[in-house]
Amino acid sequence: MGAIRAKGKRFQCDLRTPNGARLRPTFETHDEADHWLRLTQEKIRTGQDISLDVAQNTRSIAMNLRELAEEVRNRHWRGCKSEDTLWIQARDVYRRLGASRSVREINENVIDDLIYQLERDGKSNGTINRRLAALSKMLKHAYRRGYISRMPVIERKRESEGRMRWLSYEEEVVLIAKFRELRHDQMADFIEVLIDTGLRTGELFKLCGRDVNVEERVIYLWDTKNGKSRSVPLTQRALNALQRNYKSDSELPLFNFTRHAFRHQWDLVKALIGLDGDKEFVPHSLRHTCATRLVEKGIDLRVIQEFLGHRAIQTTIRYAKVVPKSLHAARDALELSDQSVTKRA
Repeated sequence: MGAIRAKGKRFQCDLRTPNGARLRPTFETHDEADHWLRLTQEKIRTGQDISLDVAQNTRSIAMNLRELAEEVRNRHWRGCKSEDTLWIQARDVYRRLGASRSVREINENVIDDLIYQLERDGKSNGTINRRLAALSKMLKHAYRRGYISRMPVIERKRESEGRMRWLSYEEEVVLIAKFRELRHDQMADFIEVLIDTGLRTGELFKLCGRDVNVEERVIYLWDTKNGKSRSVPLTQRALNALQRNYKSDSELPLFNFTRHAFRHQWDLVKALIGLDGDKEFVPHSLRHTCATRLVEKGIDLRVIQEFLGHRAIQTTIRYAKVVPKSLHAARDALELSDQSVTKRA
């Protein structure tokens, strides 16, 4: 004899098998639960093998955090660009909470303890939120599979937007000149393209000759962070830099040094030009440089969003907040108004 009962917004079957095993899978709808119950009862009545159903339900009861993390990795993260990073986050979570700890034990109090551990270790709010995001993905998977009957509430930490660093025109000249002085001309070209296109370094490393349309002065990006392809127009300087590195085989990347080599030389040049103590002076600041210059020129934020490949306009708006040109214009307008009132008086 079996039964179906509501559990929150889901429906749980309760069926005891002839050998005493108790099966309690959970389903999204009553119809799904009813279908499983009727099918399993028919299997029992006709003597069919239900060992798989028993194994799945036993796994649901015995599932621990490490097993859950591995299952989520194989089901959701395997092969994605951030697989290794996501796995590092998830592994840290289950190690802190206990790899053999039952998934069913995870509640708000346990999550609070995780946050306390991370805070005690000096982790930033952003780092803590990355751990919580991994845990959230794990628990959502467990909930959908019926391993847990309730999804705990996970409250994220408030994150500051942080400081954005971009290059002045003077810093740009000094930086590129130092790379060329050290005979790293290809890296100097790389920097010029990043500044004039706003590409992420990873996007430029993947760029091949076939992706450059010289006649239209545009490049095509197919493999981007947000998963959407886009085209980016080129300044004459950027086009010249790309053409200097063009390979006879258009299937080959235009730049053939490694990310490690570039970062090593960047740190070396950074010290040589007196910016060794500036922690925000990193290759990604070249992308910030492109964005802030577009804002300074009065380009519409929606255009900048598309140019840079931002998924959300909120990311683009950050640049408008830190570039004060429009605010200065507002101040000047008020000063003109004050002067007019003073003259009338």
